[in-house]
Amino acid sequence: MPGFWRGLSARLVVLTITFVMIAEVLIYVPSISRFRLDYLEQKIDAAYQATLVVQAAPDGNVAPELALELLDYVGVRSIGLKMENVSALMLGAPDPGVDASFDFSGETVLGLIADAFATLGAPEGRVIRISGMPQGEGDTIVDLTLEETPLRDAMIDYSGRILLLSLIISFFTAALVFLALQRLMVRPVQRMTENLIAFRENPEDVTRGIEVTGRSDEIGIAQRELAQMEHGLREALRQRIRLAAVGAAVSKISHDLRNILSTAALVSDRLSMSDDPQVRRQAPVVLAAIDRAVKLCQDTLRFARAEEPELRFSRFELAPLVDEVGEALADGLPAEIVWRNGVDAAVVVRADRDQMFRVLLNLARNALEAMAQSGGELRFAASRGEGATIVEIADTGPGVAARVQEHLFEAFSEGSRGTGLGLAIARELMRAHGGDLVLVETGPQGTRFAVTLPDRDATRGT
Repeated sequence: MPGFWRGLSARLVVLTITFVMIAEVLIYVPSISRFRLDYLEQKIDAAYQATLVVQAAPDGNVAPELALELLDYVGVRSIGLKMENVSALMLGAPDPGVDASFDFSGETVLGLIADAFATLGAPEGRVIRISGMPQGEGDTIVDLTLEETPLRDAMIDYSGRILLLSLIISFFTAALVFLALQRLMVRPVQRMTENLIAFRENPEDVTRGIEVTGRSDEIGIAQRELAQMEHGLREALRQRIRLAAVGAAVSKISHDLRNILSTAALVSDRLSMSDDPQVRRQAPVVLAAIDRAVKLCQDTLRFARAEEPELRFSRFELAPLVDEVGEALADGLPAEIVWRNGVDAAVVVRADRDQMFRVLLNLARNALEAMAQSGGELRFAASRGEGATIVEIADTGPGVAARVQEHLFEAFSEGSRGTGLGLAIARELMRAHGGDLVLVETGPQGTRFAVTLPDRDATRGT
């Protein structure tokens, strides 16, 4: 299991802090611009109140000492008042060294944000001029000139407080989210992960199953599905182990039985040369039974090895291969059965020729056995599909029984005429080629199988 800093817990904490800080930044940007606006609006209101003192003085004049005291109280260099289209400098002298001017009457939100960050980055001692209306005075405009440094220092102090508050909120939120997710998600996932590791190490140990809770969410569904999967895998593994033991025993028995049957076959050959007509008549029946038993032993041994066939690919014409299959079965081909090779001579495939011969031979033999009593026609045909060659083997036999179709390609399937291994091995060989063997249709009119062989030149570039 990974440590804390490599696990989900640490990632959740980091992501929570990051997301909260991003949210705080989105909050901070308009907040700092609003702080600057409030600061300067307070200056405008204070400056307007200072002008009221001047307006109350005789002839609108105040002593220089009082004027300086008023300017110092407001924290500006000069105050100008504009009322009813009449401008008058009330306090202080105009400052010729103004570095920037701001008019709050036409400012936009984005403009205020840009001005706020410009203030944060302003040099020491910058002088600005601002114009705005005092609160409650819609026909009066106040002009101020002031140094921006105190405003910048106040904004930096405000930013520090915001940062500290954001960090506290982030860590507090991260802790709450961490505890909640740790209980609801991380810990259940860790338990499932630990169970998977334990199952991999010892899948037969039923005491180390996953704890299934009564949760109805995705975690609960995952727990139940994982528990069912482990139960199914344990049963399948237990069955495989038993089957492997049985298979090893059957392989040994089949090997010994094949040797015994070989001896019996030699004796049966001698019986066929006996002078007794009754013995000569029964000898072929015995030989046929022994041959079937030997074939069963050979197929069982071959299937029990469960080795991947080593394919040797080559390009060859398909029609001659079908002819060879017909020649191999010619001795057992009844006169009532018609053999038709409908494969075009131009059809060329790339496959293991010996294994393809084995597959087609098995399908043809099954078809001949199906038509042994009634006769009929066995036809081979080939066509081009999408990126593949499709070989069809069709007969006019009685068809495959419905109860046999479900397990047709399973080894030792019930109801098969032979050993029950032929079709299983044939499909395995075709899938090793990248293709498949399927039952297309079956019924009283006959049975049709299809062998799909992919175009290796197209699929693998060879």
